[in-house]
Amino acid sequence: MQLQQALSKKDGNFNISVGGRYEELTGEIDEELKLAGVKHIIEDKLAVAFKFAGSGQTFRRDTFDIIDYITVDTEEGFVRATNIDEYRARWGLPEDAQLTAPARGRNVSEFSEGDRLSFTGNIEYKITDDFKVGAHVLFSERNLDNGTKEATTFSPGFNTTRRDRDNFDGRITLDLNSAPFVYDRVSDDPDSPLVYAAPRYSFVNGNLQTENRKTTFREKSEGLILYADYITDDWSFDSKITHSEATNQFANVGINFNHTQDWRRQFNFTDAEGTRRDLITVPTGFDGIIDSGYGNLNDIVVQGGFAVPYVYNGLVWQETNLSSSTVSSISDANQGRQLIFGINGRVQDLDRKVSSVEFNSARFLDLGIGEVFRADAVKFGARFSREKLNSLDQRQGAPGIDTSNISDAFITSNVLSAVQNEYFNGNIPGTFDNTSGWLTIDNDLAIAILQQNIALNASEIPTATSFSVASPILERNRTGFWDTQDRNSGLPTNIGFNFGAQQDITAFYVMSDFSGEFGPVPYTGNIGVRYVETDNTFDGFETQVDAQGRNGIAVLTEFKDDYSHTLPMANIAFELSDDIILRAAYYEGIVRPNLLSQRPTASLRGGNNSVNLDLPTATVRPYDATNYDVSLEWYNREGSAVTLGFFKKDITNLFDEEEGFCPSSGTNPVVDRLLGPIERVPGTGGREFGCIQLTPIVDDDGNENLREVIITSPINTTEKISVEGFELAIQQNLDFLPFPWSGFGGVFNYTNLRQSGSELELTRVSPESFNVIGYWEHKGISLRLAYNWRDDQTLRGANSFLGTNARTRESTERLDFVGSYQLNDQTKLFLRAFNLTDDVGVEYLGSDEQALSRLTYNGRIYQLAVNYRF
Repeated sequence: MQLQQALSKKDGNFNISVGGRYEELTGEIDEELKLAGVKHIIEDKLAVAFKFAGSGQTFRRDTFDIIDYITVDTEEGFVRATNIDEYRARWGLPEDAQLTAPARGRNVSEFSEGDRLSFTGNIEYKITDDFKVGAHVLFSERNLDNGTKEATTFSPGFNTTRRDRDNFDGRITLDLNSAPFVYDRVSDDPDSPLVYAAPRYSFVNGNLQTENRKTTFREKSEGLILYADYITDDWSFDSKITHSEATNQFANVGINFNHTQDWRRQFNFTDAEGTRRDLITVPTGFDGIIDSGYGNLNDIVVQGGFAVPYVYNGLVWQETNLSSSTVSSISDANQGRQLIFGINGRVQDLDRKVSSVEFNSARFLDLGIGEVFRADAVKFGARFSREKLNSLDQRQGAPGIDTSNISDAFITSNVLSAVQNEYFNGNIPGTFDNTSGWLTIDNDLAIAILQQNIALNASEIPTATSFSVASPILERNRTGFWDTQDRNSGLPTNIGFNFGAQQDITAFYVMSDFSGEFGPVPYTGNIGVRYVETDNTFDGFETQVDAQGRNGIAVLTEFKDDYSHTLPMANIAFELSDDIILRAAYYEGIVRPNLLSQRPTASLRGGNNSVNLDLPTATVRPYDATNYDVSLEWYNREGSAVTLGFFKKDITNLFDEEEGFCPSSGTNPVVDRLLGPIERVPGTGGREFGCIQLTPIVDDDGNENLREVIITSPINTTEKISVEGFELAIQQNLDFLPFPWSGFGGVFNYTNLRQSGSELELTRVSPESFNVIGYWEHKGISLRLAYNWRDDQTLRGANSFLGTNARTRESTERLDFVGSYQLNDQTKLFLRAFNLTDDVGVEYLGSDEQALSRLTYNGRIYQLAVNYRF
C-alpha cells in the first residue's frame, strides 16, 4: 500500500472496493475487499487517513522437471544403455563425443491457500503554516496455512553423481528413431568433445518416487513512522523516526515413498528387529518410457508401471536413528524388493527489527557568477539505522517415529490436477496423471499418524554411530518431528543457520543544487557525496570436533566486521530547447549481502584421510557499482515524450566462493584455531596445489595420517563486470486526431544491454527486453493492453531438487489487460486479466533449447472489482 499524508488529501473522501480474483489453474475465486478514507478533523490543521485491504490468497504452479542429462556411455564396465554401440553407429556420433539422456521425468504441482490483511493509517497536524508533524501506522499479515507440493518422479534408477550407485538391474534402451542433438561440450575448452543428448528411451527396473511437502508460511510486519517538516523562506528541515518488526515463519514437511533397488548384487541389511541378513538385490519391476520431446510440450512422454504392485502395510522397517531421513523395508510381501520411506523438510523462523532516525536540511541560496553559474541550495543530513535479525533453522527427519504406523493409509490419487484443473491446464498431455502413476500423500493425515507413539526424549532414540550421543540441543521442532543430527559430529544438521545478527549503518551526506546558462543553453543539476559506515555483529555457533571429525560441540562465538564507503554523485540537465533536454549522471553505490546469507559459523567435517572446513560467510562485504547515465528527451507534445538513454555500470567485489583455499599459518584465525598448522603442497589430479594438515591424526587402526585439507572460503572477487546498454522509451497520445482515434495512445520501452569483463556473469539478466502498452480512453471508459517480452536469462544452479547445473531460461512473453468503466460519479467497474498469452516458462541446459530442463506454468488470472466512492 502507498502511504498517504492526510492533509494533502480531499476531506471526506471515502471509498470501498469489492471484488474477486479467479485463478484458472485452481478453479477457485478469492474475495477481495478494500476500504479507504480521509477526514479533516480541523480544517487545514488536523486530518486522519486510512487504507485497509483484505483478500483470500490462492496460488498454484505446475512444473515438469527433467533437470539433468546423464551420460549413458559404457564406462569402466558400468552398462547403462543396452544398445549404446548400435545407437552411436546409427547416428554417426564422433568417437570422442559424450552421449547423455534425460535423468528423470517429474511432475510437480505446488499449491498454497490462505489470506492477507493490510492496514495503513496516517494522522497529520499542522502546528503552524511552516511546521507540520505526522505519524504513519502500518500493519500487514499474510497467512498461507494450507500449502502442498506434490511431486512424483519416474526415473531409470541412475545415480546422477556416481554411476557405480545405479540400480543394479536398471537399464535403458535408446530409441533408434530419435535423433540425438548437440547441446554442450565436455569442458569450457572450445575445442573439447561435444555432448549429445538422446531424447527418448525405454527403461526397465527404474525408480518411482512419490512425495508431498506440506508447506505453511506466515509473515507479519508492523511499523511506526513519526515525521516532522519545517519550512521557512531560506531553510527547510525534515526528520523521521521509524521502527518496524517483522516475523517470517516457514515450515515444510516432506513425506515420500521411493521404490528402488540397491546398487550391489548382494548386500547386508539390518531390520528393526536387529536381524542382519545377506540379501540378493531384487529388481523393482518398474518399466516405462521417458521422452523429452525435443522440448515440445505436445511431444513429451513419461509413462511407467509395475508388473507387480508394491504393498505398504504390515512391513518390517529398519530402526530409525537420530540421523535418519529415511528407513528401508525389504519384505517377502514385496518379493524382496526395496521400499524406502522418508521424512524431510525444514523449519525456518526469522525475526527482524529495524529502527532508524534521519534528519535532512536545506539552505536555499542565491549565489553565483552572473548567469553562468548559481548555487541554489546546499543540503546536508544524516541517518542511523539498526537492524536486528534472529534466525532459527531446523531440519527434521524420521528419528523416533513408530515405523509400524507406515502404511498406505495416507497414500492417495487425489492429486491437485485431479480435484482442480488439469496439469498444465491440459497443455502437456504426454505425462502421467492420477490414473497412471501420479500418487500423493495426505500430509495432514500422515503427520498425525506418524507422530503417534513418537519418542518423547532424544536419549530414547539410537544414534547413527557407536561413538556419537544425542546432542543436548536437539528438539522436536514445531512440525512435531525431531531434528536430525550429523552422524559424525552429533550436532544438529542445520546448526550453522542458527544465529543472530545486528547491523548498524551510519550515513552522512552533503550536496548542492546548482543552475546556470552555457550561452543560450540553461542547465540545472546537483552534486554531492555520501559517507556510509557499516558495523556488523554476528552471534552464532562455532562447531568443534575431535581429530576424526567426531563428537562435536557447539561453542557460542561472536564475529564482528566493519567497513565504510565514500560515494560521490552528480547530475546535470541541459535544456537544449523548449522541448529537448539532455541529462547526464554519475554515481557510486554499494549492495550489501543479505544478513540472512551472512552466517558467522565455521563448519568442520573430517575423517581419517581428509578434513573439510567451510569458513563463515559473514566475512563477505558489499559489491560496488560505479554508474554512468546519459539520456536525450524530446517532449514533442503534451503528455508525450521520446527518450533515448545510454547507461554503464562497472561492478566490482562480486560475491563468490574460493575452493582449495590454503592460507599461510597465522593469517586466518579461524583456520588456525580449528585445523592448526597447514601447508600448501603440489597439486594432484590437475589441481595447481593441495593442502595438508601438519598435525597427524591417529586413525581407527592406529596409523598416523596427515590429512588432506579442503577449505571453502566465501570471497569478494577482484574481477570486474561491466554492464552497458541503451534504453528507448516512447510515450504518445493521439488526442489531436478526430474521434474515435483521439482516445488512443501508447507507451513503448526497449532495453538492450551486454556484459563484459569477468567470467562471473550476472544471472537473471536479459540482454534484451521490451514492453508495449496500448490504451483507449473516452468518457469514463479506459481499456489498456500491456505486452512484456524479455530475452533469455542465465540461471545459476540451486540445489538437488532444482539441479546444480547452470541453466538458461528461455525468452518469455506476457499479455495483460486492464479495463475500467466509470458508471457514475460514485461507481467505477474494473476488469483485469493477467497472462492472456498463457505463457509457459522454459529452462534448458547448454546451448540448445531442445535440452529441456524445466517447464513452469501459472495459468491465466482474472480479477473483477467494483469501487464505490462516498
